[in-house]
Amino acid sequence: MKTFLIILKIVRWILGVAFLLTSLGLLIEQSFGASAILILFTIFLVPLTGDYIVSKIINLNLAGNHKVLQSINYSELHTILPIYQQNVLNHKKALSDKQKIKFGRKIYYNTLCTAIADFDLSQSEIVKLNEIKMYFNLSDQQVLSEKNRISEKTVKNLVQKCYADRVLTDLESKQITNIAIFLQFPLDKAEEIKNKIAFSLFNRILEEKISDNRLSPIKETELKQATRNLKIDHQSIKVFLSDRKIKSLQHAKLLWNLDHGIFPVIHNPSITLARDEQCYLNVNATLIENKLVHAGYSRTSTGVSFRVMKGVNARIGGGRYRPVKENIREIHPGTLYLTSSRIVFNAGGKSFQIPFYKLISHNARGGSLELVIQNKSYSLRVNYKEAEIFTLALSSSLRQYKNANDHLKIQAMREISMNENFI
Repeated sequence: MKTFLIILKIVRWILGVAFLLTSLGLLIEQSFGASAILILFTIFLVPLTGDYIVSKIINLNLAGNHKVLQSINYSELHTILPIYQQNVLNHKKALSDKQKIKFGRKIYYNTLCTAIADFDLSQSEIVKLNEIKMYFNLSDQQVLSEKNRISEKTVKNLVQKCYADRVLTDLESKQITNIAIFLQFPLDKAEEIKNKIAFSLFNRILEEKISDNRLSPIKETELKQATRNLKIDHQSIKVFLSDRKIKSLQHAKLLWNLDHGIFPVIHNPSITLARDEQCYLNVNATLIENKLVHAGYSRTSTGVSFRVMKGVNARIGGGRYRPVKENIREIHPGTLYLTSSRIVFNAGGKSFQIPFYKLISHNARGGSLELVIQNKSYSLRVNYKEAEIFTLALSSSLRQYKNANDHLKIQAMREISMNENFI
């Protein structure tokens, strides 16, 4: 059916354009009558204008020139039925039962829309709606049909209004439930709408909190408070958040911790630790070595060539061979460790360690990490994120190595103790 309607719409457009071009041709030939008829036919045929006109016709007063519904002010509850009754008396023709039902449904719908506009149904408005239903003898199904026309949109608009300040109070939650019940809108669907808007707002809050790629304890507490404000339980959040989002939160939290000297501890690493030494990180890394190696010899000639006779040349002298050197790159995969007092690269015969007191500088660019000690430097290739983590942790570890009373860590531990964990 849907495909048929699409094809029908395309055909209407094609015919409409054809009739329009024909009418323009007739207009050029000064056939004004035929041109006007075709233009009118085109207006009704083209979906854009035709559907609009048909919808307006449908929404016109039911009996063409009927004035039964005119002059009714739906915000004045006590005047709705009296004005209708007066309009019926002033009408020349008697209304059929079918017309009365149609007018009754229209009056019920308009009254309902006016009453529900402020999302606060008073007792007098409910009584008036029931009175209209009884007066026109509307069935429960007819009333439900009129409510269904606005129920979903009304509930959605109310939820958005309640969440405008990013806080849903118990009173507002009860208001949403009461409106949904009155409009006979399924409560599970109302809950779906509420959750969708709440999760959308929470996602916006979350993005704001980690915009700097850091998740502090204070921000975690604010995220927990946001879930309470939005009436989202923590279990639902776990379902809502994608694995990618959870990993980004964990990464942002790790970066904040490392920046403030709070390290994870690796127990029983594959390297031997000194007494009181702790291993903080281990990442896959590749050592890059550029070497100048012997690649063979090249010969240079120092002889003289002369002509002996026509077609015959002779050469005397000699030459010598020179060694050829070539730059090559060797790679050695291994594991890079960070401890509380040194850097260790474990790669078999290419392993090395750098105690902190020997480290002159360190630098990370993209996925490259350069470690400089006296008269030597090490170039390592590391995953981009792991390089960021390692250099951040190295800076904090060096700071604590130089000063055991790291004020940043002390402040961070105090902040952690006063706040809540979100992830």
